[in-house]
Amino acid sequence: MIITRITSGLGNQLFQYAIGRSLALRYNTSLYFDLSYYLQTYETDTVRLFKLDRFSIDYQVLNTSPYLYVSKFTKLLPNRSLKPVFAFVQEQQFHYDPRVNQTKAQFVTLDGFWQSERYFAGYADIIRQELTFRRTPGPAFGAYQARIGQTETPISLHIRRGDYVNHPEFSQSFGFVGLDYYQRATAKMLEQHPNGHFFVFSDDPAWVQENLNLTTAHTFVTNTGSDADVDDLQLMSQCHHHIIANSSFSWWGAWLSSNPQKTVLAPQAWFRNKPDWNTADLIPSRWIRT
Repeated sequence: MIITRITSGLGNQLFQYAIGRSLALRYNTSLYFDLSYYLQTYETDTVRLFKLDRFSIDYQVLNTSPYLYVSKFTKLLPNRSLKPVFAFVQEQQFHYDPRVNQTKAQFVTLDGFWQSERYFAGYADIIRQELTFRRTPGPAFGAYQARIGQTETPISLHIRRGDYVNHPEFSQSFGFVGLDYYQRATAKMLEQHPNGHFFVFSDDPAWVQENLNLTTAHTFVTNTGSDADVDDLQLMSQCHHHIIANSSFSWWGAWLSSNPQKTVLAPQAWFRNKPDWNTADLIPSRWIRT
């Protein structure tokens, strides 16, 4: 069985699901989620909720299973591993680690963010098919969905501020990528898709409407309700092309798009002050850093 520790926001949860599901498919075994992260809050992290249950995916919850005690037992083992029965795999580097996909044991526990398509590329079609949305959308969702569907060339544009501006740690590690990036990206996107209509998504919509200077066709998307982020993600995925932020959230909005000819523009620098972190495997080679 594969146990993957689910943590943080929706974008990270999707990466953690994808690697776990990939290994479960590889070894024809079951997938369990360790959801203990959501049992408390953390001063060093933004408060998040588990939201993978909004998708049509197959998993079991470790925290309500007898296997929870097996997992706790592994804490008594050196490095929590005793192959071929137990293998505890903790992320050691930001870029792709090929050893992870070769891990095999009766119980494999994954702990990390795993932000690279390479961890699940072999099962990408299955994972994309399974990540269909399953929930009741918010009140504004339907109108935005209809407008995207009626637009010849809808382009999602995501601006993340929120904790990237206000959180003492995230503002230093990530930080708002800057308006200059969006000016370059929108210009480049319009060179390729001159009839593009931008659908703008943000966790700080008031600031964006005041400061983002778009002189071409655009719509500011403002969903409401407890699942506004899930609504945003689904609408992003229905656009044909994408300008993403330095955020795993809009990374997934672009990746889930079914358009085989999509143009995806991503920022050159993902982190503000992590010069030693190798992000070469973060952005798929078919996407464009701008």
